[in-house]
Amino acid sequence: MRNGLLSFILFCISIQQVSAQKYLLIEKAGNLHTEKIVMYEELTFQIKDDKVGWYTRQILDMEPDGQMILLGDSWVPLNTIASIKLNRKRVWPNIIGGALQVGGISMFMGDLWFTVTNQPQYSEGGMEFGLINFGVGTIIRALFSPIVYDLGKRKRLRVVDLTF
Repeated sequence: MRNGLLSFILFCISIQQVSAQKYLLIEKAGNLHTEKIVMYEELTFQIKDDKVGWYTRQILDMEPDGQMILLGDSWVPLNTIASIKLNRKRVWPNIIGGALQVGGISMFMGDLWFTVTNQPQYSEGGMEFGLINFGVGTIIRALFSPIVYDLGKRKRLRVVDLTF
């Protein structure tokens, strides 16, 4: 009896259609690993031949047959997207830039404290070096931290539908 019930349950599970998962893939030529963007995630992108700048919209649906995504209230073909900026950042520029920023602030504040408390023997150039460290850390984080993909010959977008 138990084996018959188990077989019936497995049969019922196997005939039900499982809902599909749709992904937006960023594929790079020569690289097996792809970046996956799931539905309902916000996407920051630029449109080809559009001088307005960056748009940020939520992905509401994906159409793998037509290679289109529903961003906000309009369908956008993938071949009209020129660049994509990911929400996550690179790790090492964030760590190095953040360390330089924190070190610069601590040098600046320490020198300011020794200047206010009238201890000039401890405050020698800390403010200048602190500001320089903070500036270099900010520049490193601004230039190297964001992940931006310029789509074209070596990188492309593709919508895939994984049905079971």
